[in-house]
Amino acid sequence: PMEPVTGVEQRAVWSLAFLEGFFSTWEYILGLTCFGIMTKEMLKTVPGGNIIATVIATFAIMMWMVWRFSNTSEIRVKQLVRRMGLFRPRVSSHVAIVFVVYLVSFCFTVWFQQRGGKVLFSTSNFYDESTGELLFEKVGDMLFLAPLREEFFFRGVMFSMIYRRMGSIEKDTWRTAVLNSGLAFGCLHAMNFFSEDGPSKLYIALQVFTGLVIGWFYTLRFIATGNIWECIALHVVHNLFASLVPKNLGNPSLYDLTFVVPALSTIIIHAILARIALKAVEKKGGFNYTVIDISTEAATRLPAFTKSGDNHKKEMKAVEQKSGKIVEGELRRRKKNK
Repeated sequence: PMEPVTGVEQRAVWSLAFLEGFFSTWEYILGLTCFGIMTKEMLKTVPGGNIIATVIATFAIMMWMVWRFSNTSEIRVKQLVRRMGLFRPRVSSHVAIVFVVYLVSFCFTVWFQQRGGKVLFSTSNFYDESTGELLFEKVGDMLFLAPLREEFFFRGVMFSMIYRRMGSIEKDTWRTAVLNSGLAFGCLHAMNFFSEDGPSKLYIALQVFTGLVIGWFYTLRFIATGNIWECIALHVVHNLFASLVPKNLGNPSLYDLTFVVPALSTIIIHAILARIALKAVEKKGGFNYTVIDISTEAATRLPAFTKSGDNHKKEMKAVEQKSGKIVEGELRRRKKNK
């Protein structure tokens, strides 16, 4: 593996990793939009076509992003998916604890808003404004599909991508990867600034800051558990409560305490949860992504600009098998010592 770089080289690699994360976020947004438009157009005459189109677009963008990242980073798709824990669904009691925290916060917010004479929560996001019909497509996307694809991309793909790019910079690369992936997740919500019929600017600004902190919290839980399903479950729980906040709030000001206090309390709660998750990761000893070491080890034994062809594939496969045996042996040793 390469020795850590410093100075100008360090800043250059950091900048490239950040830019790749930024443009990958745009790629995710544009890809999801294009897949959604195409599938909805093709299925517009089919009963339930919008729901089917949303499901197809979700899985299409997930497959595209993992395939592209695997090819550009020389990591096997199967191995990347395995590192996410995608085929090992596991959710800890942490999700139940967070649900209770959300519930208590929700009850406090309702009580606080009732004292102020204005309760903002409603189920208007789930219904069509003109007809009053329940929007199954929107409910399914908000509560299930959006958490699935966003966690798959931001935690499963983007975090791994930034970690890999930063692998030659510093010892605690995972900290910078957590910071950048959370930043990208928060900036994703800034897209609402360009929506003509979207929520108010203050609402979007608070949404962006909340997204930043939540992104860090989810990424840290992903590192702590090594399983993306807990992040998806946490995201579902969050969206369940967040969906009760109507987007058409008019134009609230910073002096509207019935809006600002609950929003700030949400940010503070997630900052505390992120801090607890950070302590859990530090207690675990940080993060070590063996996929990165496998690819780096293979790359150091190959001539420059010859990382393709059958020889390279055989080389990568041999290194992966060897590394897999080492990792399995190390896990058995640690388990025995415990």
